[in-house]
Amino acid sequence: MDMIDGLTRDNLHGVWMALTTPFTADDRIDTDALRENVRRCHEIGLHGVYTTDSDGEFYAIELDEFKEVIDAFADACGRLGMPSQAGVTWTNTRGTIDRLKFAAARGVLGAHVGHPTFMPMTDASFMQFWRDVSDAVPDGFGLIEYNTPRQSHVLAGADFKRLADTFPKLVGVKYVQREVDTFIASRLAAPELAFFAGEGVLTAFGLHGARGTYSWMAAYNPRFVLAWWDDIENGRWDEAARKNRRVLEFGAVAKRHLSEGGNLHGIVNKALAAASPFLVETSWETR
Repeated sequence: MDMIDGLTRDNLHGVWMALTTPFTADDRIDTDALRENVRRCHEIGLHGVYTTDSDGEFYAIELDEFKEVIDAFADACGRLGMPSQAGVTWTNTRGTIDRLKFAAARGVLGAHVGHPTFMPMTDASFMQFWRDVSDAVPDGFGLIEYNTPRQSHVLAGADFKRLADTFPKLVGVKYVQREVDTFIASRLAAPELAFFAGEGVLTAFGLHGARGTYSWMAAYNPRFVLAWWDDIENGRWDEAARKNRRVLEFGAVAKRHLSEGGNLHGIVNKALAAASPFLVETSWETR
């Protein structure tokens, strides 16, 4: 089954680009730019696209604006046959579920789910959170655990196995850590899940079974990232390692320079996307 027919543990793969959220000069959602950026991602051959995650400034977008983004995004992806995912992370379970239900109803194929961030959860409440999340979406909707250190309950190893065994709608993991040994242990514990790696360790994690990348670099140079993933899929490890070194060197220079002006996190990756002609936005402002 192709990904456009539904995301599964078996078919989720490839280079998925993190769409930035475009704003107009008066700080409204620029749905025309959003639609055009989906079209460009499809035309250049990216495997999928997602929005309203970290690079989409989910933390600065209230529910009414989230719905506006998803309406345009889902319609554009549906018209083109472009596999789609949305970030639904929020500070509480209710907010996450509101976003999940809306995205699923509009035809988005899957969602990145981060854990509520303000307070750590007990083990019982953690499992209840995932039970509520799973119950909120229909069969065939793909849930991706967003395993970021910005939240409590960063998972590893057998944690993934427990979630995979309990919640069959969980199909993958956005794994942003860099420790190779922990990644290997997690993959061995839950090999049925599609683990995606960040660019900094993509070649190493690809060697150990990563299925793809949720990519900021694709917004700057999508052809480079697609060629890099092709190297990994076809076992050209020397060339894949060379590309990985180039990305690390580029990121070290570019992100350090951008941070010097006070943009300590915000969305540094939006500034990188603005330095490339690939995506289009009116203002390139962040919130």
